[in-house]
Amino acid sequence: MNTDYSQFYRGTSSINSYGNGAYKKDTLAKYEFNTTDEDGSKVMDKMSKEETMQTMNHIASQYGDNVIVEFSGDGLAALVESKRGISDQSATDEQVEANGARQTAFEREIVHYDRKANDLPAYSGIYNSDKAIATAVQNGSKEEQGFVYDIIRQNFLVTDSSSMTEEERQANISLGMKKAEYAAENFIPEEQKEKFMKAMRDVASLASAGKRDEFGKMDYGLNKPSYLGHGSNLVYTTNAEDVMKQTDTKAYEEYEKLNDTEDEDKVFNRLKYLTNWYANSVSKNQNLVKDYEEKNDAYIQEKKESQKISTAFEKVDTTSKKTFLESLRKMQENSGLFSTLIQKEMSNAFWLK
Repeated sequence: MNTDYSQFYRGTSSINSYGNGAYKKDTLAKYEFNTTDEDGSKVMDKMSKEETMQTMNHIASQYGDNVIVEFSGDGLAALVESKRGISDQSATDEQVEANGARQTAFEREIVHYDRKANDLPAYSGIYNSDKAIATAVQNGSKEEQGFVYDIIRQNFLVTDSSSMTEEERQANISLGMKKAEYAAENFIPEEQKEKFMKAMRDVASLASAGKRDEFGKMDYGLNKPSYLGHGSNLVYTTNAEDVMKQTDTKAYEEYEKLNDTEDEDKVFNRLKYLTNWYANSVSKNQNLVKDYEEKNDAYIQEKKESQKISTAFEKVDTTSKKTFLESLRKMQENSGLFSTLIQKEMSNAFWLK
């Protein structure tokens, strides 16, 4: 079994609320191991129980504690059947019922995305850029929208870079810019191309300036605002929660503590706390929001003017799907650099249609 599992990667989903405190999970990473492709052609042999366990452990070890890894496909059937048999023999009726209830509750919390294209918007926090991108793709197909938004999610503003070196992270941003060029050349409306590419460069600059901690968690120095509407009707609204986080640390700590309780009314209590804090704070300092937004605007402007974007993938030909993939294959064959990034990109369902 090849230890490069990128061809089986099927994207990520966000989890609204699963666990609390140190045990909180916010991301679901999906892998699918099928022995045949959609056309029925064989792509891999069925794995043994030992190979399956090794694969699951290896992949899961690449993610942090805030990520749940989901495995599916007929390649895992042997392990699934084995685990089911053990469970059925050893678990009491009460345990089986409790496990089923927990699984049902968990699945309700997961935002399920289309496996082939995630067309749900991804925003950077740079309002003008987010609106320009949303406007450019608003009339595109779900596949085209998903392709563009996944550039922001998977190439630019990754949340966890622990599986990449910093050089690879920067190269991933460069690859994202070439994908943006492909989009502009092939399906972004002519009148939107210039604004679209400027917006993508601005988001890439923000991404390039990101800092990661010792565990690979990324901080881009800018929190995403709250938006209303979509596409060309996208409207900015102040993110009161982030205003609190940036301007009143003590209040934010108290606010976060409300999320760690077992109180069934904690969602309402958090909203009430935030609303009261915001109203009181603005009444005491009418320039609170203005100062907050000016600080964010200054940070964005600094990064747009000073940050250089990697040119690792600058020679990729974006004329068509065929030339794009051929360029990636040549890079992989000639240098071997960024092989994992390239392999993962070539397994993107968008290119396989």
